[in-house]
Parts: sequence; structure tokens; C-alpha cells
Amino acid sequence: MFPEAPKFRPLFEGARKEVGDLCLKIDVVLDKLRMDFVAYENKHKESFEELQEGVEDLTENFDRLDSRVASVSETAAEIGDQLKFMMYFNETSGYVGEEPSLFFDDDRVAEAAAVAQKLRAIAEDSISGVHGVPAHTALNGNGGLEVAAKNLQAYCNELENRLLGKFDAASQKGDLWTMRNCAIILNQFNKGGSVMQRYIASRPMFMDLEVMSKDAHAILGTEEGIAQVDDLMNSLASVYKEIAACVESLFKSYLEDYAEFELTSLNQLHKAKVQTLLLSWKLKYQKTLELKSCPLADISQSRRNSILHPFSPVSPQRRNSAMHSYAPISVSVVEEFVEWNEEAVTRCKLLTLKEPPGILATNMKAIFTCLLDQVSQYVTEGLERAIEALKEAAALRERFMFNSNTNRKVVSAMAVAAEAASSAGESSFRAFMAAIQSATTNMTMLQRFFNASVSQSLLAQEGAHAACCDAIASAIADAENAALRGLQGSLDTVLAEVERLLAAEQKATDYKLLDESLTPEPTTACSSVITFVTRMAEVTNGALDGLNREAFLIQLGYGLYKSLIQNWKRFAFNPRLHD
Repeated sequence: MFPEAPKFRPLFEGARKEVGDLCLKIDVVLDKLRMDFVAYENKHKESFEELQEGVEDLTENFDRLDSRVASVSETAAEIGDQLKFMMYFNETSGYVGEEPSLFFDDDRVAEAAAVAQKLRAIAEDSISGVHGVPAHTALNGNGGLEVAAKNLQAYCNELENRLLGKFDAASQKGDLWTMRNCAIILNQFNKGGSVMQRYIASRPMFMDLEVMSKDAHAILGTEEGIAQVDDLMNSLASVYKEIAACVESLFKSYLEDYAEFELTSLNQLHKAKVQTLLLSWKLKYQKTLELKSCPLADISQSRRNSILHPFSPVSPQRRNSAMHSYAPISVSVVEEFVEWNEEAVTRCKLLTLKEPPGILATNMKAIFTCLLDQVSQYVTEGLERAIEALKEAAALRERFMFNSNTNRKVVSAMAVAAEAASSAGESSFRAFMAAIQSATTNMTMLQRFFNASVSQSLLAQEGAHAACCDAIASAIADAENAALRGLQGSLDTVLAEVERLLAAEQKATDYKLLDESLTPEPTTACSSVITFVTRMAEVTNGALDGLNREAFLIQLGYGLYKSLIQNWKRFAFNPRLHD
């Protein structure tokens, strides 16, 4: 039908093959384009994320910059206000201008005081060249910074006097709220010294002997009779509670400064009135003698302290109680104990001048026994704390002991921990030696006080002197027993550290045969042990003395000898094993 068809068949077949090849090539190209597109899209996405992070960083930086600009603007505004105030005070009296309302507004007195004090400090520092600003170029006013400083000082003085007058008026009316507000502002002037002095000087109970006498009559009773012990305690508690509450309300943030200032002011103000006060006491001496026979004297004294303690604005007992709970043995603490007891002894002698010596001996024995118990407990507990520190160091040291079969990495790690335990042991040794030295000083101080102030008064009563001596001996024995246990622990600490140094630093190559060449230099282990023992011996020489030091060093020598012998045995040369 189509005679030419067979001729076109090869052409169609070739064309179909070429079309197939082209389809394959197109598929390859499409796959490559698809992969390139995916890579480009990922790259574009990463770039977009980076740009987004950059935009967020820029936004954050702009916010921070905006906050900084706002802060600088606020600071600049404050500086501008201060410069305006400084220019106001810098002008002469002939200046006519707008007066800042800050310095004439009674409702903003506290702010005015703070600004005036700050400006005065800046002016004085600039005049003296602290800020590097010449005084004649600091302000272009009519009078310069000298005039500004002078005017500011005058304004501060005027403001302080005005506030002091307001404080005095409120004090007379008993207006505690106004007094407190004035005191808060006045604390900016001279650290509150003026208002504290004014408050103390305005208290008649501190300054007027007649008022003191009336207060004494109100508390102790009238001429017809004297108040009972309970009434006396309640009266004292109410008086001092009122005083403490007022002082704490006015000077809540300056209680310690107030106490020191009050003590200094009272010492200065009462020097001229001591003689008059003694004469006043002489008139009441008969009443005071009536207290001497009270069998509850010691109880009343302790009860008075317990009642007045919560109301005292600054209490020495309160300051010392927190310190004793964690501090080592202190000589100053026992000195304070002795001073208190010496004051009690003086008062006891004053109250029993006309009484038989036996009564004085009984009272003196009770007073000294109280001191002895207090010092003995303080010293013994201090030594026990030092012993506990030695025990803790020993327990820490035993945790990091290792043998030769221990893994090398574990040994390396434990060696570092053993160094720390060694440091703790040496620190506990030094602390205990310091405790021994302080305890010895304290017990010696106690014996010296007994011989100088108490012993003679005890001879009037049979057995009182001997009983006190026995009590002192018992207290010393308790302290010595604790000291002996601590010294044994200290000795164990030193010997344990010596053994650790020998085990850690002694090497087998340090030991040589007799025919080998020997060098005169000491080994590393020898140098370490000698350095450590020398340090410990220096500490011991400072803490112990006499036979105690000699006995401790002898025991230390015995222990070192045994340690060295044991160390030599570890490195002993055995020819049979060598062969």
C-alpha cells in the first residue's frame, strides 16, 4: 500500500532513540537544576536567618542606646538643676532673679538638705583642686566658688538650726513622729552628731543631778521605806524600756554610733560633776546599805540583766554572745570578764564596809566562783572546739589514704585531695596551739586576779580561801586534760603528715649501695620533712613553754624516729632477692 514505508522505518527508529536520549539528558539537567535550587534555597534561608538575627541585635542595641540616652538625659537634667542651684548660691546679695522653690518649701526639706550638702562638697572639692578644676574658672559668677561654698555653708547652718529648733519643740511636746523625721534629715549633717548631742543634752536624766535624785527616789522609794526587789526591777525595766524605745525609734540606723557618741558625751559632760554626784550619793548611802543583807543580791543582778537586755539599744553582751559561738579562745574576752568581776568586787566591798569580815568573804567567794565557772567553761569549750577541728582533719586525712594496689589515676586524684587534707591538718594544728597559748594566758590572768583582789578578803572565813584554791585547781585540771588530748591529736597530725611526705616523695633511687658515689645533698623527701617539722616546731615553741614544750618535742622525736625506721624498712636492700 505504501511502498516507501520501509525506507522511513530506520529513520523513525533513530529519531525515537534520539528522543529517548534527549529525555534522559533533560531529566539529568532537571535533577541538577532541582538540586541547585534546593541548595540555593537553603543558602537563601540561612542568609535570611542571619539577617533576621542581625536585625534583632540591632533592635536590642537601639533599645539599649535609647535607654542610655534617656539615662544621660536624666543625668544631664539633674546636672542642669544642680548648676542652676549653684549659680543661685554663687550670686551676690544684689542679684535679683528667680529663687528656686526647693530651698523654701517646707515639704521638701529633706531633698533640699541632700542637694545643699552635695553642692557644698562639690564646691569645696573644686576649690581645693580635687577635681582638677581651677577655682577662678569653675564658675563665671560675681564671686566664684568661694562665695558659693560660703553661701551653701550658711544655708546648711541655717537649715540645721531650723531643724534642731523644730526637733527641740517636738521633744518638749513628746511628738515622736516629728522628732524622727527631723532626726532622719539631721543625720545628713555631721553624721548626725548635732542632733545626737542635742538629744542627750536635752535629757534631764543624763544632765541634771536633781532629776537624777528624783528618779532614784521614784525607783528606790521614799525616805519612809524602800521598794521591794520586784518593784525595783519593774521600775528600772519601765524606765529603760522607754528610753531604749525612743532612741531606737529616732536613731534606728545609727544605734552603734549613738552609743559611742553618748558614751563620749557623757564622759565629757560628767567630769565636772563627779564630785557633786559623789556628795549626792553620800546622802543616800544609808539607803544603799540596806541592800547589802539581801540574800537575793546575785539573783537580782542576773534578773536585772535579763529584764534590761532586750531594751538596751547597744548591749556589749549582745555583741559578744554571737562572737563566742564560733570564734577561737580570746584573751580580750576573759579580760572583759575579769573587769566585770573586778567591778562587782569593788561594789561588794563598798556595800560591806561596816559589816563583819565573814559576810564580805561569803559574798566575795560567790562572786569569784561565778567568774571562775565562766572562764573555765569558756576555756574548756574553746579547747574542745580546737580538738574537734583536729579530729575532723584526721578523718579527712584517713579518707584519702591509698595503697600500692590502687589504680594510678585514682592515686593521682587522691594525692591532690591528700594535699588539701594536709593543709587542713596543719591549719588545725596551728589553731590548737593558738588555743593552748590563749588558754594559758587566761588561766594565768585569773590566778593573778585572785591573788591581787580576792584572796585577802577570803581569809576572814574559814575554808573559803582553800575552797576557791581547790576550785581553781579543778578548773586548771580540766583545761589541762583537754590540752593533753589535743596535744596528742596534734602529735598524730604532725606524724601523719611526715609519713605522707615520705610515702609520696621518697624514691627507691634515693637509696644506694655503699660502693656507689654518695652526694651530700639531702633528698627531696628529707628536705620536705625537715621544712615541715621546722614549721611545726616554731609554732610549738611559741605556744608551749618549759617542761611542756620539752615533753612534746621529745614525743615528737620518738615518733619521727619510728617513722624513719619504718620508711627505711620499705626501701631496705636484700642481696638474696637481688640475686
